[in-house]
Amino acid sequence: MSQNVKDKNLVKKEGSARSPYTSYTEYLAEDSQKVPTFMVEENFKFLGSDDISMERYTSEEYFKAEAECMWTRVWQFACRVEDIPNVGDSLVYDILNWSFVIVRSEDDKIQAFYNSCLHRGRKLKTHRTNSLDIKCPFHGYCWNLDGTLKHTPASWDFPHVKEDEWSLPEVRVEIWEGFVFINMDNNAVSLEKYLEPLPEHHKRWDLGNCKKVIHVSKVVPGNWKTVQEAFMESFHATEIHPEIMPFTADENARYDIYGDHMNRNLTPTGKSSPHCWEVDEQEILDTIFYGSGRVEADDKILIKEGEEARKVAAQAMRENYNASNGHDYSDKSDAEMLDALVYNVFPNFSPWGGYPNNLIYRFRPNGTRVDSAIMEAIFLERNNIDPKLNENYEPLPIHHLSEDQNWADAEELTGIGAIFDQDMSNIPEVEAGMRTSKKGAVTYANYQESRLRHYHQTIDKYIAKGPSKL
Repeated sequence: MSQNVKDKNLVKKEGSARSPYTSYTEYLAEDSQKVPTFMVEENFKFLGSDDISMERYTSEEYFKAEAECMWTRVWQFACRVEDIPNVGDSLVYDILNWSFVIVRSEDDKIQAFYNSCLHRGRKLKTHRTNSLDIKCPFHGYCWNLDGTLKHTPASWDFPHVKEDEWSLPEVRVEIWEGFVFINMDNNAVSLEKYLEPLPEHHKRWDLGNCKKVIHVSKVVPGNWKTVQEAFMESFHATEIHPEIMPFTADENARYDIYGDHMNRNLTPTGKSSPHCWEVDEQEILDTIFYGSGRVEADDKILIKEGEEARKVAAQAMRENYNASNGHDYSDKSDAEMLDALVYNVFPNFSPWGGYPNNLIYRFRPNGTRVDSAIMEAIFLERNNIDPKLNENYEPLPIHHLSEDQNWADAEELTGIGAIFDQDMSNIPEVEAGMRTSKKGAVTYANYQESRLRHYHQTIDKYIAKGPSKL
């Protein structure tokens, strides 16, 4: 199904060119329901066309600068509130050399502490636990859940340890929509300010009224930015994911940039790629429900004459999700029921918008290795409208894939695991190619890869501040 081509590239102003095909905003104008204003409004800023040095991905020196100047100052997603629902529940969040104990210290309070005993420095926790205190396994030094000192072993030998001075060093914690964030910088802006305008946009989708139902993690052989950037543009889909071309209008995607810390990629589902072979509406619908890995239908739906696959699929999604959780989706837009509404919060948190089971990405360095990263895929499911049906939720353990396993081996991911594997097959070759490159730089597209440039410019701003004094 070919798209009408409009000559949108007559404008010669640098950075103003857009795909000549139907734009995402134009597709929104065809929606069967009212689309929220914040989705319709475009917010793009041309950020230049200069090449980016490949040393940003390969250099140990640059990696160290990120560690000292950037990771120590940013808000980082550590866990969900439902991961630690009971008083005494705790888990560990690691980033580079730092490790933190995230603990529910009271019914309505979550705190985070540097994961290091004040006695001999041993890690206090190594995995998820529930206990009434925080006890070091080495010699038994013990702290209350609020970080105050509870017990000094052989206290006669520690007259120099003053109880009121020996609370565990704390790190800032703030919560947004059920996501627990930490920040090592006591002078950082509030999380709400840092996230702007994400809270305003996501308020409608109410991710705080969701629970985690899938969490899969895998070590990937590539710099954390190489891995993350594979999920920050739709430009690559025609080459890496050709099977989704019948229902994903890749080049029609929209890219918006907000401040230093937030951008988004909005890609339509239910419209074929302008580079796709000829397909009809029935083929589009079939691949949405049986080839996307994100949505599904038990019975084959047939397109009637004059119907559009996008509208039919959106209506089916409204009905399916109403049946599964009782919420009313009758006035929700086709875009919110179908599209890839991928928001990115700097530096490494990507919460999808919309109403189907929301996909969340988290990317981070694997320890202190410049050439290894951890990628996590999380799915949130909307709580049932009947509170009684939510009562038996148990915290979900992370499914850690081994290095020789594929994402597709995580059966809970269904079809999207195979799509992730296609991205994974590309990453080692990108890393190897950058290390053998004579050019020594990457050249970003002005529009479709603008989000990548946005992130690099924000990293530069943090590095310019110099090392953080923790």
